[in-house]
Amino acid sequence: MNFNFYNQNSRVNRESNAMVWYLILANVIAFLFGSRLENMEMFCTKEYFRLWQPLTAGFLHGDFWHLLFNMYGLYLFGTLVAPHIGKRNFFLLYLISSVCGNLLYLLLNWGSPVAVVGASGALFGIMAAAALLEPDKEFALLLFPGKPLKTASMVICFALIEVILQVMGTQQGVAHLAHLGGLVAGYLFIRLGFPKQVVWDIFRKQVRDVPPRDPPKEGPRRTGRVTSAELDELLDKVSRYGINALSEHELERLRQAREEMRGK
Repeated sequence: MNFNFYNQNSRVNRESNAMVWYLILANVIAFLFGSRLENMEMFCTKEYFRLWQPLTAGFLHGDFWHLLFNMYGLYLFGTLVAPHIGKRNFFLLYLISSVCGNLLYLLLNWGSPVAVVGASGALFGIMAAAALLEPDKEFALLLFPGKPLKTASMVICFALIEVILQVMGTQQGVAHLAHLGGLVAGYLFIRLGFPKQVVWDIFRKQVRDVPPRDPPKEGPRRTGRVTSAELDELLDKVSRYGINALSEHELERLRQAREEMRGK
């Protein structure tokens, strides 16, 4: 049995990944108008603290390279995560990770006049989400030459590096606490909000077993033409659980949808 799922899945992925591009655009616009935002005191600092600062600081960057690396990471890991949780939840993941990271840094550095800016807290939250949802995706990084690293291994390495640098205090001007706060927030967002989609978890044995990813039971049997909503449900089930998760009736409906599309 050969079904062409590519076009439909690509459309769903494009819709989910649109939020990744919206957030990149928002960061670029904020960077271009950074001088005006600075005058509006929108940095996360105790000197001129405002309630909105932990949020707005997540869209500001100190220089071009800061922006470039964060946006590259947002694209790289965001396009892995967004199709799993949808664009609205991805937007929430970005905001929550960013705010939690900035608040953690601010609370533990209240006496410092140094501002914290950047999407790094949000990026680390998204990286944590990618590790839980796509742990086996491989990346080739200059930091670890010669051998591609899987998502889970890479996130663990970066987390350990952040902890070491924070404890040693040798890298000035980098808000490691904001990174770690975002990482924890992203982990909890996925672990608590999407437990059935979690594939890997470093605390799996210590916390509890991840619920089995059993496919949903067959819904009500439909007749007539296959609607776009029904097709979306079938393709989503195939994407999540494989073609063998479909019942004979669902397979027949999928065949019918293929013939109807050919007829058009």
